[in-house]
Amino acid sequence: MNKGLMPSYLLGADGLRALACLAVIFHHLTQRLAMHNQTTVVQETQAFFLLGNAGVSVFFVLSGFLLALPFWKSYLVGGKFLDMKHYVFRRAVRIVPGFYAAFFVSVLLAYIWQVETEFSIARLITGLTFTSGFHYTTFFPSELNGPLWSISFEVFSYLLMPIFMLGLFYLGKKRSFTKAISYWLGVMVLILILNQGVHFLFTPDEVQRGWEYGLIGGAKFWIPNYNPIGFFGQFAIGVIASLVTVHLFRRTDLIQRFKQKGGFDIVSGLSLALVFFFIFLVRHSGEFSLSIQNQPYYFPIFPTLIAITLCTAPLSRLFGKILDNFLFRYTAKVSFGLYIWHFLVITMVERYWQPTYVHMGMSDFNTWLVVSIVVLFISYIIATLSYYLIENPVLIWAHKRQRRTTQKEQTVRKEAM
Repeated sequence: MNKGLMPSYLLGADGLRALACLAVIFHHLTQRLAMHNQTTVVQETQAFFLLGNAGVSVFFVLSGFLLALPFWKSYLVGGKFLDMKHYVFRRAVRIVPGFYAAFFVSVLLAYIWQVETEFSIARLITGLTFTSGFHYTTFFPSELNGPLWSISFEVFSYLLMPIFMLGLFYLGKKRSFTKAISYWLGVMVLILILNQGVHFLFTPDEVQRGWEYGLIGGAKFWIPNYNPIGFFGQFAIGVIASLVTVHLFRRTDLIQRFKQKGGFDIVSGLSLALVFFFIFLVRHSGEFSLSIQNQPYYFPIFPTLIAITLCTAPLSRLFGKILDNFLFRYTAKVSFGLYIWHFLVITMVERYWQPTYVHMGMSDFNTWLVVSIVVLFISYIIATLSYYLIENPVLIWAHKRQRRTTQKEQTVRKEAM
């Protein structure tokens, strides 16, 4: 292991992305099973999988972790701040094509099926501009595709992270791991203060606040516990985990000895096991319990356990490889498509095949299981088509474009010398 050198592929990231994606899908599938008609064993299992929505938190931690890596690699060796033009371009080509496709199909189906959609113009505009999460009336940009709500929060985090990084890069000439982690812990404190301000200033009134009033009522119930500032705290945990990982790779001799003894396998395996054990323990708790400032997904306990797995799996000898098995790596590849399309599949199954496949609506377990397997299978097919026909062609085009741009810049610099 060369000092300061990290592999381009980090073990464990794909496995965690796949687990997060499947957890969210299983959350929505198990919502369709009428819990009160099931055996005790099924009820307890269902309660566990209903907390699969915490997979959204994993996505935020993962994004913070992976997007911060190039910043930390440059920062710790005294390098320059990243080119923001390239950063924004890469984020746009990764998110926009797939999201726009799913969003337009969702809007079109709502029009064809004549689904009543309040604030339709505002939701359309904010959906297209990734600003829907700033108000409860637009929080869910699509009436038919609820999971799209989180995308605006992700985009907000994408933009906010470099702003904080910029402050660190220009905060004195001396750079160190200690300085960087102290700075980002300070960012975490600032985020908590700002989030408290959001709670104080933007808590909605109680008029038609609740899921019984539809998606807008549900969004009104979620806000302000769900807000872009608060979710950036989960993203920031990933940023800090990324810094720790880069630092660990630079501590060559010490880390190599710990790795050879299987230390990282133990830590990463144990932390992920604790994730599942923690979710099992809190399966009957309230939606905003056991977390700071009533944030969702048990902040900061749950995202911190995920971050520990992310930090240590890349240095493990065996655990990271097990986590990144073939199925999980493929699931990770098409995970964005799975996330943005699976709920539309559920909706179409309800409309054209199983009308009882609604929230807590299906009593027979065997029927529910068959339908859910079909939904999962179709979702994989659509996600695969989305990746190979929409997402990947744009990524390939963007990679070629960026390579040509880099070559031109290098040519200009040589000619100027």
